[in-house]
Formats: sequence, structure tokens, C-alpha cells
Amino acid sequence: MSLHRPRLLRLTTIAALVGASFVAACSSDDDNNSVADITEPTLAARAVLPAATFADGPKSAQYISGDSNGATVPFARQPVQGFSAVLPDPDGGLLVMADNGYGSIENSADFNLRVYKVDADYKEKAGGSGNVTVKGYIELKDPNRKVPWAIVNHFTTDRVLTGADFDLESFRRAADGTLWFGDEFGPFLIHTDANGVVLDTPIELPDFANAGKKVRAAQSPLNEEGTPLRIMNAVRAHAFAHGATRTPVFSPYYVELKYNRNSVQSDPNAHYARGNNPQPGLTPATSEIHDVASLQNGGYKVVTWTVNDSAQMTKLLKAGINGIISDRPDLLYAAVAAFDANNDGKAGDYLLADGRIDITKFDAQGHRGGRNLRPENTLPAWEVALDNLMTTVETDSGITSDGVSVIKHDPYIESGKCRRADGASYTFADEVLIKDLTAAQIQSTFICDKLFRGASQVNDRALSPVSVALAASKGYIDPYVVPRTQDLFDLVTAYIAYYETGAGKTHPQAAVRVANAKVVRFNIETKINPRSDRDAHGKVYKDRTVGVQQMADTLAGLILANGMADRADIQSFDFRTLIRVQETAPAIRTVYLFGDFPIYGDPANTDDGTNMQDESGANTPWMAGLFWPYRSTVMSNPVRAQTSGGFEGMAISPDARTLYPLLEKPLAGDDAKTLLISEFDLASKSYTGKQWKYKLDAKGTNIGDFTTFNASEGIVIERDGSQGDLNGFKKLFQVKFGAAGDYVTKTELVDLMKLRDPNKISAGGLAGDVGLGDPFAMPFTTIEDILILDSTTLLVINDNNYPFSVGRHVGAKKPDDNEFIKIRLPQSKALKLN
Repeated sequence: MSLHRPRLLRLTTIAALVGASFVAACSSDDDNNSVADITEPTLAARAVLPAATFADGPKSAQYISGDSNGATVPFARQPVQGFSAVLPDPDGGLLVMADNGYGSIENSADFNLRVYKVDADYKEKAGGSGNVTVKGYIELKDPNRKVPWAIVNHFTTDRVLTGADFDLESFRRAADGTLWFGDEFGPFLIHTDANGVVLDTPIELPDFANAGKKVRAAQSPLNEEGTPLRIMNAVRAHAFAHGATRTPVFSPYYVELKYNRNSVQSDPNAHYARGNNPQPGLTPATSEIHDVASLQNGGYKVVTWTVNDSAQMTKLLKAGINGIISDRPDLLYAAVAAFDANNDGKAGDYLLADGRIDITKFDAQGHRGGRNLRPENTLPAWEVALDNLMTTVETDSGITSDGVSVIKHDPYIESGKCRRADGASYTFADEVLIKDLTAAQIQSTFICDKLFRGASQVNDRALSPVSVALAASKGYIDPYVVPRTQDLFDLVTAYIAYYETGAGKTHPQAAVRVANAKVVRFNIETKINPRSDRDAHGKVYKDRTVGVQQMADTLAGLILANGMADRADIQSFDFRTLIRVQETAPAIRTVYLFGDFPIYGDPANTDDGTNMQDESGANTPWMAGLFWPYRSTVMSNPVRAQTSGGFEGMAISPDARTLYPLLEKPLAGDDAKTLLISEFDLASKSYTGKQWKYKLDAKGTNIGDFTTFNASEGIVIERDGSQGDLNGFKKLFQVKFGAAGDYVTKTELVDLMKLRDPNKISAGGLAGDVGLGDPFAMPFTTIEDILILDSTTLLVINDNNYPFSVGRHVGAKKPDDNEFIKIRLPQSKALKLN
């Protein structure tokens, strides 16, 4: 049934809408608040659920920042707060729906989405305690994996939904008893059974003004931009569930960072498939994929790769990056040393007193040691990274046929980097796989000292005294053999001895080099590729290395055996290995690499494509089943829904067969005061294409809720963003629908800032409270719940945004409570329920 076709509302439809017993219980007039006694909207009853009310559940509020208004965070349990929708409970009382938690996708990953069952003993003229009792809750979950993208509890069985998965703002009960929720992150409609189990894939809103597009917010997981945070939330929860105490690190290619787009075109080293220079056959896509601020606000360090230009390093430092991986450790150290973080005109804010880089402020990593200074992934490359006081040595690992972890970037002993020690010819056609040779065979056959990275790269052994001595002590044929991973730890030990008590102790930087080496960290990448494509040698990609389990377990075992769990990270583009490490060696921190290089058509110039690309239209095989919406970006589907502008209100038709979700804010490109109401058919689970327009008041900035009371009329909560201000704008409007495409008509029904309270129902409170007494006001930032009890009685509840909003307790500066108020309308404003 369409709302623009008025028809009578029978008593049975009232029961379907709000529950017959509930209507009967709430509709009787009494001597305390008789309709005949009032001439304007009046406070008839009030109950308060204290802000600091908690229910069973996991620790929460670990990721919030800023002033918590005296609340001690994190919370040991789940707060009962943030009510954004209300329905009558078929079992008696009310169902109140919590929203996303703490106000953003970044800080709500530990807030479980719930509908709480509550009873209110309202304070009225005749008495009543004014207390609200929490009886239980319905927890939303997705055990049947209907949500296809990454969620926080992705790897669990129950897959409980959190405020970092959806921002729920409205819900309704269908005729079959199932529940429908309106979300703001998509915006989506989410369908669950009566127990909160997701039944269908969340449904997007078509953008009827732009054929073939969807209405999407910046947080949508169906665009690439909205996906990195969700993936990191999933892997962090998995790590912590297995005993990890350190948060995984986010590590993207720097040209993918949101702030950095304007510099991509001028970077000659960015052989990148995005931006203004896409590879043939690839759809252009924005390079602004990773939002640094959002990821950091979510609790993740952002360490980007691979940056070799001093000016670019400075730009990244100014952008607040947590670390940089560079082929030029000399340039990276110089950039960090010259950085003025607090803009006081003095450089060196990230340095310790002795000149070392303070890793708590910035992580400077030497890529493959320092490959533009020495041939990569060798003892001398690591030594030059230490010489330049890198806080971390970054390198790569593979596994030999005899199960030894060795350091090599590629699965082959590459002819472009290595030569045969015996002088025999070794060309591209001769290349052999690391997994097919023993460690001893590799180290006795090949020397990897070829120069091809520019004039700064040299292989003079005299520049690497520690490496020369260590290689000799191990019986290696040259310092530039393929090292074992164990050699990395041994080199650091030898380096400390050389500068502390050995021949290097008189070096002018001996003391600082020793101090740095004693705490230097290690970032070791598992070089494994899950693709089924064939490489330049005609080999199937998945056959080029050992498998996931052996790759992860061998490297993790070596780190643990050396007592380096607190100093060594394992990173990868192949998230399967990182998930394995989290499960078997949770003491080791994991680092998630993100990149999207082209897969070149020329066999001699092939590239694996790293991990953001799909495979023949299927989801990327690199990300351990975590969905990546490849090439769906703001370029292919622009963001039109504003942040916190999705389905704030959602009405249901009197026969409970049609939903009417109302956007909280205008869409980008639309009139700045016009909101859209859409029609959704519950039987077909699809939008009909019919829409209506809602015009905000001149003082209104968004809506808070939307309900109907007959086939053509409803009520909308409209408000501004003020709090604690008695001149704020918070009103209920009665709306009437006309033809689809038209604006609904609006009539002011209640000014929530000027309710009569002649019976002193709101008396009391804390010193300095705002809006108590006669007149009574609701001076809250967000008022988001309305339920029609009868033709002259309305229930309104605020969303208290615990612990952030302070609209009532302004004097005490304490967080707002959840307030439940009944408003009695004068007979002149009685609603026409039939």
C-alpha cells in the first residue's frame, strides 16, 4: 500500500502497528492528565535510565578519544545507551534500539549492536518512581554469513554485529514478526528474524536520480574507500581473540593515501594502476583509497611504503604518518631529523637526545635493508640500514627445500640481482626457485651483488666491515650470498659487538649505533602468492613457494626461538599467512600490506599485481576471504549520502507491508534543505522507485525519527545540532503525503523545548540542569525516538550518545541520561488514527 493513497485505519491495523495490548495499556485517560484539562502539549509522564547503565558483554569503549565527561573508559561491560528507535515489545514493555555506539565507525568496534527490552515506571502527577528497568536484549548477529564484507567479528561463529559494522538508527517489525533496521553507513536496510539473526544480504538504496548507481556514504563497504578500516577491524579482533596484545599495523603503498593524490602524477617511481595513468584494460580508479586519519582514529598505525624522495617523505611526515619504509635510509633519517613536528621553528622533534629516532613517535624502516645503497636483502644492506639509525630493518623471507627460512624478495634466484659464484652463465631462462634448492646449495652457488638501482647503490665490501666479518665466521663464500633469516639476528648481535668492544668502538657514532642496534626492530615479509595465474616462466603462481602454513610457521618459529617476539613483526600481502601467525604465535605483531600494481602483459616484465586486484572477476585470493570491492570507488559510484546522513527515520505502513526510510540529511548535489523518503516493498524486498521530499525548517539540520499513524499521515522529529541551549530547535512535525515526487506537507505539532509541566513531573535533577520545570525542554543534541501511544499521547526518547552529550546536566558537566517522556496533546491536535 502506498502512503499517498489515504484509507481508513482499522483497529486490527493499530494492533499490527504497535500491539493491541500496549495501546490499551497506554491510551486510557486519567484524572492526572485529562485531555480536557490542557490547551497545549504537556508533559504527562517521565522516566529516566541513568547514563551509566550497563549490561553483560565484552569490554567496550577501548577506541574512543576525547573528553568522556567524567566517565571512566574503557567500560568493563556494554553500556545501555544511544537509543535511536523504539517499538512496543510483544511481551510487554518497550524495545529500544541502540545505534552504532560512540558516534563514529572508527571508535565503535567493541560496541555490540542490540535491541534492549525495558520497562518504565513513569513518574506522573499521581506518583511513580520514574525508573527504567532493563530486562534483557536481542543481540544482532550474522552466523549464516549473509553480510558479504568484512565485519569486526568476521572470523567467529556467531559473528555478532558491532557499531563499526553498521550504524543502526531506525527499526520496524514486519507483519511476519521479522525486524528491519535502517543503517547510515551504507545506507542499508538490514533484515533479521525476531532474535536478531540476519536473514538477507543488506540492501542498498538505488540512486534513482543517477541510473545504475547506488546511494552510498563514505563508510560504505561496497566502495574501496570504505573497506580498509573494516578489514583491519576484522583482523584486529581475530588477533586479540587468540591472545595478541598489540594491534596489527596498516601498511599501504603511499600513492594510495587519500591526502596524497595530487602528488601521484609527478612520481616517476609510482608504476601504479590507478590515478590518471591506468594500465591498458583496467578501469580508471581513484588513488585516494586509504584515509589516514580514519585508520589512525580506529587505533591503527599507518606505516607506508616505499618512499625514496625527500620531499615526499616530508609531506608524509606532515600528514602524520606513523612510519615510512624506504630504499634510502640515509634520506629517510635526514628527513626525520629535519622535521619540525610542533612548528616551533626547531627541527628534530622525533629524535632522542643522542640523535636516534624515537620509535614511539616515528618508525623509520630500511626497505630490504637499504637497497638503493647496497644490493637488497643482504648482510651489507642490513648493515647500511643500521649505519643510518633505522628504527626497523624491513626484509623478505622464503623457505628452501630443506625448510630453512632465507631472505629473498622473489621466489626465484633472479638473474637480474644474482650471479653464479663459479662464473657460469646465469640468465632469465636459467632461474631456479628457492623452494627447489637447499639453503646450502643456494649459498654455495649464488652471489647476489649486482648493481642496478642507480649511482647510490654500491657493493664495496670495505663499506660493510661487520658483514664481511660475519660472513667469514659462518664460512660463506661472500657477504652477498643469500642470507638465512637467522643471519639477520646474528648480524645485529655482531654489529653491537663491533661498535661496543670491537674495531668500530672508536667510530664517532659508535655509541649511538650500539644504542640503536640494541633496540632495533625487524619487519619480515612472507613472500607467498596465492594466484593461479602463470608467471613469466610458465609456472603456476601457487607452485612457486611453500604453502601458507609452512611459510608462516617456519618464520614465526625462528622469531620465537630467538626471543624476538617483542621486536619482530611479520608482514604480508597474503593475509592468510598473517591469520595463521595470529592463531599460532599471537605474541608476534602482524602487518597488513595493501597494494594494487598492474599485472603487465609482457612476460619479461611481469608483476604479481599485489593484493587489491580481483581474479577474473572473483574476490582477491590474497585477503583470507575478506571482501575487497575491486575498482568500485568514488569514481564509479560517487558518495552522495552524507556521513551520519542515512536512514535515521523509518516508518512502516499501517498494514506492516511497506517501509518508508527517511534520510537524515540531504544528498550531495540535491537541495540543501531537502530530504528523501523512499518506498520499500517488504514482500519483494525491493524499492518501488517512489519517493517523496521532506523540507527541513530554516533552523532544522536533520531529522531524528519518522512514524506514521494512518495511511497518509505521520510524525517527524526535526532538530538542530545544539545541546544545553533553551533556544535550540527540537520539534515534532505532523506530515501528510501527496503524490509521489512531491514534498510532504508539514504542520508543527510539538515544540520539544516548550512543553508545559504544571504537575512538576520534571522537578529535581542535578544543580545546574537545563530544561527542567515548567516549561520542560529536551535540550539534547539528538532526540531520535517517537512512538504513538494513542490519539493524544506520544512517547519520545532521546539518544544520549553516552558518554559524550551534555545537554541536560550542563552545570555538573555529566553525560546525559536516557529520558523517556510522555507528551499529552490537546484535543485540537489529536491524531486521526481512524
